[in-house]
Amino acid sequence: MAVRIYLEESARRFETGVRELEVLGGFKLAGDGVPVRWSEAGVPGISWDGSRAQLSGAGEAQFFRGLGLLRERLAGGAAPFEQTEAPVFRGLGASFDLSRNAVMTVDALKRMLCRMALMGYNEAYLYTEDTYALPEYPFFGYQRGRYGAEDLRALDGWAAALGIELIPCIQTLGHLERFLHWESSAPLRDTPDVLLAGDEETYRLIEAMLRRCRACYRTKKIHLGMDEAMNLGLGGYLKKNGYHESFDIMLRHVERVGALARKHGFEPMMWSDMYFRCASPNDDYYEDDIEIPQTVIDAAPADMTLVYWDYYHDDEAFYDRYIRLHQKFAAPLRFAGGMWTWLGPAVDYDVFFKKAEPALRACLGNGVTDVMITTWGDDGGETSPQAMLLGLQAWAEFCYTGGMDRGHICRRLAACTGADGRALARISAFNKTPLLDAESDLPNAAKFLLYQDPLLGLYDLDIEGLGFAQHYASLETEFAAYAQEGGQWTLLYRFYELLARVLKNKAELGLGLYRAYQKQDRARLAALAGQARQAAEDCGALRTCWRQLWMAECRPQGFEVLELRLAGVQARLEAAAARTEDWCAGSVQRLEELEEGRLLLLRTPGTSRLHGVYFWREIASASKCF
Repeated sequence: MAVRIYLEESARRFETGVRELEVLGGFKLAGDGVPVRWSEAGVPGISWDGSRAQLSGAGEAQFFRGLGLLRERLAGGAAPFEQTEAPVFRGLGASFDLSRNAVMTVDALKRMLCRMALMGYNEAYLYTEDTYALPEYPFFGYQRGRYGAEDLRALDGWAAALGIELIPCIQTLGHLERFLHWESSAPLRDTPDVLLAGDEETYRLIEAMLRRCRACYRTKKIHLGMDEAMNLGLGGYLKKNGYHESFDIMLRHVERVGALARKHGFEPMMWSDMYFRCASPNDDYYEDDIEIPQTVIDAAPADMTLVYWDYYHDDEAFYDRYIRLHQKFAAPLRFAGGMWTWLGPAVDYDVFFKKAEPALRACLGNGVTDVMITTWGDDGGETSPQAMLLGLQAWAEFCYTGGMDRGHICRRLAACTGADGRALARISAFNKTPLLDAESDLPNAAKFLLYQDPLLGLYDLDIEGLGFAQHYASLETEFAAYAQEGGQWTLLYRFYELLARVLKNKAELGLGLYRAYQKQDRARLAALAGQARQAAEDCGALRTCWRQLWMAECRPQGFEVLELRLAGVQARLEAAAARTEDWCAGSVQRLEELEEGRLLLLRTPGTSRLHGVYFWREIASASKCF
């Protein structure tokens, strides 16, 4: 039920933002609503005397955070209360990957910004590699669901009214494979995903990017990317200029792009990994014993903020050391953590919580004032944006409370979004079973068991004896119950119910076919053929639901990739059933796919320790896919 509020004169400046919040149904401006007043203060706080709410803080973000707190407290009863908070970070941001096929609609992003405002965020980064239109380059974002200038301006205005600074996060060196693969982009190409540094055509492109961002965003901040530019200088650059050290090429490029950004009124930032890779004998970002040469430290521009991204460590001491290494540079520092949305259709909150708290504690202990959480969608953007809300809330609560108490986070999530934190946390269970070794290295069973071929069974031996079929049967029941509760999250829970339904029949199907064929057990194979047909039928229902979920949140371009994958899964399940039935009927003499022995790929021999596999092309077949 919406909280009816009336803004007194001191809070009237927030009226536009509050009206935007009405789209969520959580608040309603009304003359007979709860009176809300506002005062600027260094310490954010909220009080309720039984008839009037007093909010205080240092700007718009803390006003909207206060509204979220007010809604939570009033839902629990109307007894008078006072509450203050002490934010431990100055900049609290979230980055949304809008470049790996899942380009959120403007309306979906508006809803996300409203929820973030109630959580207390004051920054949002739109990660757009080529998914914004450049009139001079018609193939930039072609058929990728790109944003027009009017889209970005609308989002920027919406965010500003909610106290959130919208920041463009683009790429000006690497990660431009989708644009560079067009033939018209050949003159700009060093390697398949890296721009041709040092070439004037490249800087004309980058200046077009900067002009478009300047015309659409009011912020002075811009993230220029420049991470993971592997093999820089070893493609088109090498042919044109001969061999040069990649670090020297990068330094000249950073200087040139930084100057262009400042020319257009931006204060630039970039990912820091390329400075660390040049000091690593393995071209790695994370080295236990790495020391950055003073020449590298001196080479980094002091006016280009470095963003230290680290999603992988659960040891606070590691973050401590790497923050201190970053602080040797003259440049300002930001930290970026990750929500583990890139494993497949199931975000892994177990991994997220294990790594987020030590990272943020290290930031707090070393004086890092600006942090951001990233929500990457590697290999197709398979994780729904709705599933990300628990991680966003957890990051916000650390900022405002200095801790990550799960119960507190769930209560705040319910107040800010209406979502059930317990249900979102359970999505992690799709990636593993209780029988896995706790030291398993980022398993993502929901993805590789969905896409692996039932006759080839690349990962069958890896999951033997780990109870996946029974595990998914339990998850189907669990998420069916969540879906029956109704409300705005029904479609999300229904998707996970159907995913579990497919996997309960498919996860161990290939292993069953293989074992039964080795024993020439026709009765068992006939039963498994029926199971394959049921899984195929369920896969069709999953595909329909996934399409509905995607279209409710994202632009249609990009879903064709997932649709092709799922249609392929369905077809191969039907083929497995038909092949097996033919053998049982005697119309074929051999099933060659089931005659070849299985090998361990993801599992440590003699243990229940499992790794993951993260790219569809490595899951669907041992043959060349793409």
